[in-house]
Amino acid sequence: MEPVRLTIPSDIPHISQILTGFLTLRDQGWPVTLEDRSRDRTHPFHGLPVVLAQYRGKRLLYDLWDGYQDTPDMEKGLAWCEVYFKRSFCSERNRTLFPQYADKIHPLGFNYHVTHRRSPIGEPGWKALAKNLLGRAPDRYFTPEVFEGKARQPESPRILFLTRLWDDRDPTQPPEKNRERTQINRIRIEIIRTLRERYGGNFLGGLNDGALSEKLAPDLILPARYTERKHYIRLLHDSDICIGSMGLHESIGWKTGEYVAAAKAIVNETFRYRVPGDFREGVNYLPFETAEDCVRAVDTLAGDLQALCAMERANEAYYRQYLRPDMLVRNTLELTDRILEGTE
Repeated sequence: MEPVRLTIPSDIPHISQILTGFLTLRDQGWPVTLEDRSRDRTHPFHGLPVVLAQYRGKRLLYDLWDGYQDTPDMEKGLAWCEVYFKRSFCSERNRTLFPQYADKIHPLGFNYHVTHRRSPIGEPGWKALAKNLLGRAPDRYFTPEVFEGKARQPESPRILFLTRLWDDRDPTQPPEKNRERTQINRIRIEIIRTLRERYGGNFLGGLNDGALSEKLAPDLILPARYTERKHYIRLLHDSDICIGSMGLHESIGWKTGEYVAAAKAIVNETFRYRVPGDFREGVNYLPFETAEDCVRAVDTLAGDLQALCAMERANEAYYRQYLRPDMLVRNTLELTDRILEGTE
């Protein structure tokens, strides 16, 4: 095992999965040292959703941006490192935006907010204590084991889609991004309305409370007990078919990573970005573009329990090989080994 020196220049939730992976490898005996620079405002990558690593004399950068919305800072990272792992990976955009660096960019994979109990980042102690007093789980509760599930074959599939709406009149966003948010909101609302009517008590879906939900779809707001994160994870494990929609900047939503970890059958808005490994349409998920497509895909899985269970098994296997935080990080180090050895 070659030593790894890790630097974290921010404390935002986006990087928790990568940090969890490295800390888990350290628990397993890997020589990982960690430098917390999240409060150092002079650091060139301060506040950005990246993790920096030095391994076998090379500099590695883990990019957790939702998409390609910050190309100047991405280019700065590409100039700094020899190997660049990007969460939202698109070969065409890489070659268009960063032609001189495209060959060093590799797909990182699904992201979700999972933590390690000894993580140096996360909410302060007073906030964790306040959550406990309010009956809510602090961030450090959400370790990999909390999300992990096993394939099962239900007699009557339960369907889950808990989501939120995005402000589509944000003056800080360009018009095309607000239009994207309008489309995201419209599809989410339509999916919930249709599946509520179609599946009744076998469907649990709705919106979190907020001013925008009150304005656009007050009848779809769920009580806080459903959207509180610890209770949501219980609902996830009690479900069989889980729906994921596109996140901001066309990203793959964090919930999709949670669905894979929990070994669920997935109906998901078509991916705009690529993940490592053999994650395939029709095997690991059914894609949709419209609300009508989504409902048809749910119908397909609900009407074929054998196919539903096969998809759960495929996602359980994918999680163990590619998404479990220690494996996701280990795969990046093994890819770096192959690059250095000239076999990649």
